[in-house]
Amino acid sequence: MKRWIAFWLVWMAWTGPGLLHAATSLGEARSFQTRGGIRVFLVENHANPMVEINLLTRGGSAFDPKGRDGVAYLTAWMFNEGAGGMDSETFRARLDDRGIQMDGNANRDTLEVNLTTLSEHLEEAVHLLALAVTEPRFDPKDFARGQQECIANAKQNREQAEWLAGVRLNAMMFAGHPYAHPPTGTEEPLARITLNDVRQFHVKSFRAPQMVLAVAGDVTPSALESLLERYLGGVDSRPSPHGAIPETPSAKVGEAVHLTMESPQTAIQMGRVAMDREDADYYPMLVLNQLLGGPGLTSRLNQEIREKRGLTYGVHSQFSPLEMKGPFMVMMNTKTESVAEALGLIREQMRIVVREGVGEEELTDVKRYLVQSFPLNLDTLKKQAATWSLIGYYRRGVDYLRRWPERVEGVRREDVARVARRMLDPDHYFTVTVGKRAEKK
Repeated sequence: MKRWIAFWLVWMAWTGPGLLHAATSLGEARSFQTRGGIRVFLVENHANPMVEINLLTRGGSAFDPKGRDGVAYLTAWMFNEGAGGMDSETFRARLDDRGIQMDGNANRDTLEVNLTTLSEHLEEAVHLLALAVTEPRFDPKDFARGQQECIANAKQNREQAEWLAGVRLNAMMFAGHPYAHPPTGTEEPLARITLNDVRQFHVKSFRAPQMVLAVAGDVTPSALESLLERYLGGVDSRPSPHGAIPETPSAKVGEAVHLTMESPQTAIQMGRVAMDREDADYYPMLVLNQLLGGPGLTSRLNQEIREKRGLTYGVHSQFSPLEMKGPFMVMMNTKTESVAEALGLIREQMRIVVREGVGEEELTDVKRYLVQSFPLNLDTLKKQAATWSLIGYYRRGVDYLRRWPERVEGVRREDVARVARRMLDPDHYFTVTVGKRAEKK
């Protein structure tokens, strides 16, 4: 699915001296809506002759038909496999000739399209994007090739301990929920998907009112608006028939599962359903995540498990908000004989945070790290387009980036303590380990 087909000219322009854009700021993007209802966000930047486009639409794996996990992923795989009067080979040759990169991906909530182009080829890029949205070919031979590739990838994934742990953990956290299965699907459901499934899913997913288009780079608002009206004006303006995503489950007591696999180390993943972006504790949760196991080596888990005891090369926590409540997880790899000790230390650190809270100095350091590292999420055009597409899709507001630092700075010790009591009871966590079974002593 990932076909990076740009010529060396695009690569040089994209990765050259202008990669880090001095114009990047935490300000507001310009926004408008097409006549059909597509919401558009533009970060105008003329430092380099490049444009990045990130399209999100309501068509993620949460909407896969029952028993056909992976339809969204396979639909995304076929996004640049021909459109209009062009078959797959001809369509991709058109992309190649102008150094345009375009590919699709499926997340849990959304179907995503990424596009990179030189600004001189922006009109052609938007034209090809529009054809793929409104007139996809879906030739049977391309579908068969894509289906077999997705099945082969699923088989390879089963050989990775981390992937197996993540799939099983999500199935436990989100039991019976559309978030429970991996967006990429697994072999048996993928094999049941038909070409008609993909065609119908595409039609249901690409509806203008549910589409968000974020653009960053060398284009003016008037030029962009003109291109979008000309080429994407024909997108179906009816609301998406995809239904509402159900409320996510909330387990009061977790459970532990071990999957035996010949592996040099054991993968450990712990998790629970946490919260969504609308939760009043969203920003304290971001701070708590950084404090416990966020990026860098100063988190409590890294200090206790890696630095002091050398049980792992890295341990981290991750909060992943979705349209509904998303997961909070802790992940690491360690030697089989160290699994029990590592799990005990993770749970101990959770209990310590709940019991003792966080000191003022540590809280200040954590917030400083978050605020000072935040601009790194916006230091390329690709990151800016991706970030603004998420802001738009989840309706966070055009002032979201500008106000993000002050909202993090406003988190107090009592806020972190409150969220720790909500989220860090180890008894509420599901735990999956994948590796050799430890020898009983």
